[in-house]
Amino acid sequence: MRPDEFRSELRARLQCHASDVLLRIIVSGGDAVALTGGDILRESERLAGLSSAPAGGVVLLLLPHSVELFLMHIGLVLTGRVPAILAWPTSRVDPEKYQRNLLHQFRNLPAQELITIPRLAENLGPALCYPVAGCPMEGIARWEESFSAALRHSAEEFPKPAFAASQKPSEALFLQFSGGTTGSQKAVVITAPMLTRQLESLREALNFSSEDAVVSWLPLYHDMGLIGCFWLPLWHAAPSVQLAANEWLLNPGLVFEHLERYKGTFCWLPNFAFSYLAGQRARMTGPYSLAHVRAFIDCSEPVRSRSLQGFAETFAGWDFSLDQIQASYAMAENVFAVTQTKIGQSPRTIARTAVRSGRNRAPLAFDLIDDVYVSSGAPVSGVQIRIVNSQGDDCPELEPGEIQILTETLFSGYWGSQGFTTSSFTGDGWYATGDYGFLAEGELYVIGRLKDIVIVGGQNIFPEDVEAVVNAVSGIYPGRVVAFGIENAHDTESLIVVAEMKGAYDRNRAAALEKETARLIVTAIGIGPGRTCVVPERWIVKSTAGKISRRETRERYLRELARPLESRVAVAGAQ
Repeated sequence: MRPDEFRSELRARLQCHASDVLLRIIVSGGDAVALTGGDILRESERLAGLSSAPAGGVVLLLLPHSVELFLMHIGLVLTGRVPAILAWPTSRVDPEKYQRNLLHQFRNLPAQELITIPRLAENLGPALCYPVAGCPMEGIARWEESFSAALRHSAEEFPKPAFAASQKPSEALFLQFSGGTTGSQKAVVITAPMLTRQLESLREALNFSSEDAVVSWLPLYHDMGLIGCFWLPLWHAAPSVQLAANEWLLNPGLVFEHLERYKGTFCWLPNFAFSYLAGQRARMTGPYSLAHVRAFIDCSEPVRSRSLQGFAETFAGWDFSLDQIQASYAMAENVFAVTQTKIGQSPRTIARTAVRSGRNRAPLAFDLIDDVYVSSGAPVSGVQIRIVNSQGDDCPELEPGEIQILTETLFSGYWGSQGFTTSSFTGDGWYATGDYGFLAEGELYVIGRLKDIVIVGGQNIFPEDVEAVVNAVSGIYPGRVVAFGIENAHDTESLIVVAEMKGAYDRNRAAALEKETARLIVTAIGIGPGRTCVVPERWIVKSTAGKISRRETRERYLRELARPLESRVAVAGAQ
């Protein structure tokens, strides 16, 4: 499908549902703005009129969760521009990390325009080499304040980018970004054939139709929010309800409230959200009826049996069962979904002891809290998966190695000022994901990231396993644990664990938690950590996509936690 054909088809679908509500955006204060197909078509093209970019030009969108953001994205696609949604800062993203990522985008993306809130447009205009336009919005003052708090340098300090010639495919619809957990987010060009094939594969895998409804708090600068929760329902004329991530974190029961109110049938969540929601049950008014929900889909992280079981047990009284939880392996580089479990059946599991060690990994010494691996499902249509060991040979079933994919919706490489970067592809055209896992009976099981493996005295330790153990410690903030390796003087690595304390920080309590955590790791993993550090809430660095950045947390550890304890506490307490 050519881009002009895609735009014509999108217009036709919106016109066909001109009187049907297809999009509800929950703005600050809990008000829902309901938009029919006709509203979306009319208002999105009106907002796109604010852009002066030429057809085919890349337009950066730096806007908070708002009606304008959703409609501007659609309007730019309809009018032949190429929108790219940049992350808006939140209180839970490290300001330095956010600023580095934003500067990377400004320097690396050959854009023709930036659209943002008016005051920010005035401030950033002199610092950039392309036009900056302001988008009028309600409640603009609070958005200006939140953005100013996220930047520690003035716009005048931003270096003007100088771009070399860079070509995009003529069929480009929009850009989306990688997760950014291992560095700055990288741009992925989404074309009309890629998007439509992905949306059809998802429809087939989920048996998705206009009778379904999606409820989401995931931001549009992440592929799970943009593709799974926004484009999928919009393309197939199903309604979606869009919450702001910050609002959901403050009031986690909102997702259940809106699932019940609007009869939502699908809700995508990262793995940590299952544990977070279960842990926040006491804050929810409830009960809510969840019998109509076809699937909560655990996506984009290794799936944890403990997280799913805890979620199902916590909300069993709300007409909910484990069969309503599904799993998917997805990435921006493939537009979105690579695999999907079968709707109506709980994901399969395989005992850890049944998985061969292979040549990449020594077996763990002791059982973990999770003694099984959880399936992320079978490949969606148009996707091939292979598992490759360190010698480049294909692994048999149940033997783990690197996950590589070859698909009909695969990207052409990361795009930026120097064109496409294709270093992640193998010589025969497969994308090397850098993820580690195995296949069994046609389904994929994801274990973790290859680059994150910690080798302690010849024993391979996956940080995700350690983090799962520490997350269960009372007094540790669930989902806010990072494990990584540091080279030591014995030609091996030391296992380092950083965990946030739940509630007010207390040094004596932190010391006790550090000892308890170290003992538990030895019991569960069979390897003693070189050091455990319990820090205040929000110390760990998150990516702009809201995921924990292991690399940047490690860097912060090296900068700050090697200091004496008194200095460390003073620095951490000031965050």
